This record gives sequence, C-alpha cells and structure tokens, in this order.
Amino acid sequence: RKISFITGKACSIALKKKGYKVRELDAKANFVTKLKRIKPDIVFNALHGKYGEDGLIQSILEYLKIPYTHSGVISSSLAMDKVLSRNIFKKNGIRVPKYFLLKSNYKDNLFIKMKTQGIKFPIVIKPINEGSSVNVFICTKKSIFQKINLLENYKKIIIEEFIPGREIQA
Repeated sequence: RKISFITGKACSIALKKKGYKVRELDAKANFVTKLKRIKPDIVFNALHGKYGEDGLIQSILEYLKIPYTHSGVISSSLAMDKVLSRNIFKKNGIRVPKYFLLKSNYKDNLFIKMKTQGIKFPIVIKPINEGSSVNVFICTKKSIFQKINLLENYKKIIIEEFIPGREIQA
C-alpha cells in the first residue's frame, strides 16, 4: 500500500506536468462509489500487489466500462499467481527453479518434499500470490524456515531452490 501511494503520487505529478487533469483516488473504502461519482475518462492504475495487479481492480473497471492503464484481468491474474505463471513459463520453454507447494498442514514433510524434488538448503520461500518481493525469504536452514513461518498467514507457499545471482565485474 505504501509503495502504491509513492507510485501514484509520482504518476500524478508527471501527468499534471504534461497537462492532464488528474484526480487521485484511494482504492480502499467506498472505491466504487467514489469512482462512479468522479466518472473518469481513464484510470491510471498505479496500484501494486494484491487488488492492483491481480485483476480485481481491472475487473471492477471493466464492469464499469472505464478504460484503464495496465494489463487486463486475465493476464494480471495469471501473472500474479506464481504457480499458474510458472506453468505458462514451462509450457513455453522458459526454465524455472525447482519448486513445490507447501500447505499450512505440512506436518514436517518439508524434508521429504525437498528430497523428492532434489532441493537442498538454502531455499527460497514465498507466498503464491503476493506482489514484488513481499514476504520472500531465503532460508539457509530449517530453524530459519520455522522462525519465519509464512504458513501462519498463507494457506500455501512456494518452496524453491535458491539460485544465486552472478557478480558483475566492473
């Protein structure tokens, strides 16, 4: 939410500098009512994460027949879901890290699943449907995984192999 406000303010300033009439609107309470009252010609979607990038706001705008900037409902929804997007990547020959889903009732089968998938520590854990790097962690051992405990807040998370980046020599 904080990043959305920063992005929105920057976009608003830039659009005003270009001569556009801009109304800023918080997508929180009474969003649809406020949107209907404003009757915008177009909505510049500067929202990040859930609701802004997952297709929900886009579906509301399409229902209200208001044009908007951003990907459409289906492409947004697919891109936000890390499992569905990985399936699309794999079907199109794009390599993805080894991974598996872990549900909230995993009952210590983490090591069994890691062994089956050929994944060793360090691992990357993340929710399947958050934006950017929200709640993405690198865990070097099981005790760190247990301390983070994403499964308190999410029904399913992704466990994937850690792929280190390359150093660039200047």
